[in-house]
Amino acid sequence: MRMQTNGLLRRDEGGGALIALLQMMARTPAGSWEACPSFGLRDLFENGRLRADAARSAQDRMNTALQDLGLEHFTVTDVVRELSAQRETDTYSITVENTATLESYSTQLAYED
Repeated sequence: MRMQTNGLLRRDEGGGALIALLQMMARTPAGSWEACPSFGLRDLFENGRLRADAARSAQDRMNTALQDLGLEHFTVTDVVRELSAQRETDTYSITVENTATLESYSTQLAYED
């Protein structure tokens, strides 16, 4: 969904909207959106160093949220914690596939301790 200049929401089908949704999910605390409890990922990424399964758990939660939101043609195929030169920053690469068109989208998320 995109906010229009007139204040109304418009559904956006583009890859950019999907990436924006994933980035919003990453900034949202788990369980903070009652309509979709699986939406938030911030806790997983912020504590990624403490959990060996953080990337896999984030991928599972993202796929659950996409299904819950009715975005059944999209699947998160990969979440990878990248090596970082800065110790206080964790970077994750996320890849999503549109199973209807076989298009692939990717983004990176960074978290500082």
